[in-house]
Amino acid sequence: MPISPAVRAALERVLRDRPGIGTAPLFPSRDDPQKSISRHLADAWLRSAEKLAGLETQKGSLWHAYRRKWATERKHLPDVDVATAGGWKTVQTLQTAYQQADAETMFRGVMEAGELREAK
Repeated sequence: MPISPAVRAALERVLRDRPGIGTAPLFPSRDDPQKSISRHLADAWLRSAEKLAGLETQKGSLWHAYRRKWATERKHLPDVDVATAGGWKTVQTLQTAYQQADAETMFRGVMEAGELREAK
């Protein structure tokens, strides 16, 4: 699975700082280092990070708001590639639940129309 250079650098930093991490979880549990932290702890960390960053909490969402942003920013790319890279099982889920209309793309849809001509 391809990853961005920033993600690659972060992963390499963790692997450098924690030699021997191997197949161990990236976010190990304090109680059992062979198991990952709970999703509840990850949720709490995200809420704390949002607060520290001064970001407004997204109503009715936690991780989904960030996944929607990621998917919407990639609407110009082939759906099958975006769905696979983002971990969605189907393109339909990506399109109906995550990609959203946005002002910039709607404006381009109006302004960048091609011209249809009758075949001769």
